[in-house]
Amino acid sequence: MSFYNTKKLNDIFDLKDVSSYIIAEIGINHNGNFDEAIKLIDASIEAKVDAVKFQKRDLNAIYTKNVLDDFNSQEWNFEYLIPLLKEVELSNDEYKKIREYCDKKQVDLIITPFDNNSAKFVGELGVSAFKISSADMTNIDLVQECSKYGVPLLISTGMWSDEDIKACAEFYNKENINYAFLLAQSTYPAPYENLNLKYFDRLKELSKSDIVGYSGHERGIFIPVASVAMGYKIIEKHITFDKTLDGPDHKASMTPDEFKEMVENIRLLESALGDKKSVNQAEMLNKEAFAKSAVPKRDLAKGHVLIKSDIVFKSPGKGIFAHQIYKYFGKVLKNDVEKDHYINVTDFQDTIKIKDWKKFDFSQYWGVKCRLHDYEKYKILNSPVVEFHCSQTDLTIDFKPTKISASQLIVHAPEMFDRKLVDICSLDDLRVKESLDILQKTLDMTKNMHKYFPEHKPKVVMHLGGMFLNDREVKDTYNLIEIAIKNFAKLDYDSDEIDVVPENLPPRPWYLGGEWFQHAFMSSSDMKQFCNHFKLGMTYDLCHAQLYCNLFNIDINEYTKEIMPFVSHLHISDAYGTNGEGVQIGEGCMDFDSLFEAMNGYKFSWVSEIWSGHLHEGAGTYECMKLLEKYSSKL
Repeated sequence: MSFYNTKKLNDIFDLKDVSSYIIAEIGINHNGNFDEAIKLIDASIEAKVDAVKFQKRDLNAIYTKNVLDDFNSQEWNFEYLIPLLKEVELSNDEYKKIREYCDKKQVDLIITPFDNNSAKFVGELGVSAFKISSADMTNIDLVQECSKYGVPLLISTGMWSDEDIKACAEFYNKENINYAFLLAQSTYPAPYENLNLKYFDRLKELSKSDIVGYSGHERGIFIPVASVAMGYKIIEKHITFDKTLDGPDHKASMTPDEFKEMVENIRLLESALGDKKSVNQAEMLNKEAFAKSAVPKRDLAKGHVLIKSDIVFKSPGKGIFAHQIYKYFGKVLKNDVEKDHYINVTDFQDTIKIKDWKKFDFSQYWGVKCRLHDYEKYKILNSPVVEFHCSQTDLTIDFKPTKISASQLIVHAPEMFDRKLVDICSLDDLRVKESLDILQKTLDMTKNMHKYFPEHKPKVVMHLGGMFLNDREVKDTYNLIEIAIKNFAKLDYDSDEIDVVPENLPPRPWYLGGEWFQHAFMSSSDMKQFCNHFKLGMTYDLCHAQLYCNLFNIDINEYTKEIMPFVSHLHISDAYGTNGEGVQIGEGCMDFDSLFEAMNGYKFSWVSEIWSGHLHEGAGTYECMKLLEKYSSKL
């Protein structure tokens, strides 16, 4: 079996080759089409790369059965992720043909296996190196399996903190694994200010090697060039023929047109030279989707002492990871944990169940957010408000709670459908038609649900669009709002029966695993323009407003005073920077004392929106509510 450029890769590991090793990440950008895969190999060779890279998965070995059977029972991003991964997997025979084609064309083949079954296939197939995805950096079992085949391992570090990377490096070094770390930021596309290129020296220190690589998901081409200048020896970037195609990676991939962005990229480079490794919210969602955490092989009862043979590691990565689980062997479970349900730190702690939450006495209509499938847990609170966050699939569910509620019903419309974002600001007639269809279904469902929450007029929260993949300059968003006004008027609902409350949006939102750029529905003038036209109230997301004000150097108290006459409903969480959404109260930059003073005298409903606050018996939400009690006279 021949690997044409393996010598060069080995020379790089031996510090004999001064040039960098360039990998074209085809990944799943072939969209499951073998002929497209071959064309992408040819395009990569024409670009003079050293290697092409693909991905191999056995979904049954990666995800738990309940995720594969009912992905809507998980976070909303599973709804588009799982069907996509099923669609794009190439067959074993096709991979053998790819192996032969790469040999013929004298280009290295590298493959990322996401499970042990795939690792064994890849090892027997023959590759110049294994790539270990960021999601599997802590998957010790997979790393050990890949290390058996005598070729280097290229291990990405996205999603994980410095502490996690250090723990894994210590294991790899002890086991004498032949590896190189690749710096990565696991959002698609990735924001420049989160790339942290100066973390290079730390990765060298941890891996005890001068060989460090860069796996990029940011827009453009100048960051890889800068990485080589800084000493990175292995460079990996995605390749595609069309960035607008379906799939998670196309929008973060490179084409020759990237050169046109050179001037802008030079300016943006300044924001990329960070030297800290952090994990952002989008990475947290991607970690849950792709990483693996401990799950029991059988039902484990409260009082059971956890041992190594009790567990395997599967996605979603919401629980205790492989590099952490050893700390919990010998500890007593404080909760029952069912087979294939992830084991969490809270299962070893005395958790406050939702039914045991303290009683809150806020002056306004307060509430909790939940999903249709977990409402039965939250209804025991009898909160004045309950806000349902809906996915596309939720709109097809025949929701029938066990009893009538006195809470006010609020429904948050889906933000996406069929792997696309709801956008009625778009000039794409089909996108607008499909967006309006989702919003209309939400209104219709809300009307039907109202009979179970009959005491108050329901509200529907909507994200109405104006987001772009590229940070093109929008001097005046007035026209975007006018387009939204024209299209919103096509919705069929009775304003005497339902209040639609459009939400102000953040400047750098996380969608579909990566960072976008918001233009409409951020400024106070946008919100007033839209709400005035239809005589609507609005949902005021405090976190979104703070991020917008941070970016444009606006006083949030002045912003708040301008829009409060329109505010009907509130989303409350803390914020930091320009994209740090949904952090716990007191962990961001918001001055709630002055902010709530600016809101004093107005009436509104509200819920907390702490990122993943609903997990572990709503621990994050409960903590937020307790922290907000000091403002109970205003909330």
